[in-house]
Amino acid sequence: MRTDAPRFQAGLSDRGFETLKRRLVELVEPLSDHQLLDLADGIHDLLRRRRTVRRHHSERMKERLRDGGRPL
Repeated sequence: MRTDAPRFQAGLSDRGFETLKRRLVELVEPLSDHQLLDLADGIHDLLRRRRTVRRHHSERMKERLRDGGRPL
């Protein structure tokens, strides 16, 4: 039984994700600290944008429900 919170799955199994993570660490190992931080910033920006889109979508759906489900 899993006790951790469910993750968003984008087509990768847990095993596939672990393999990807291990390979990614191997690929970024030779990067300088500056390069690695720049890569991490880019990933963080992507996550921020995804969360913003999800939040806006959720807000729009709540507005539609509150307004009786009328089309946008």
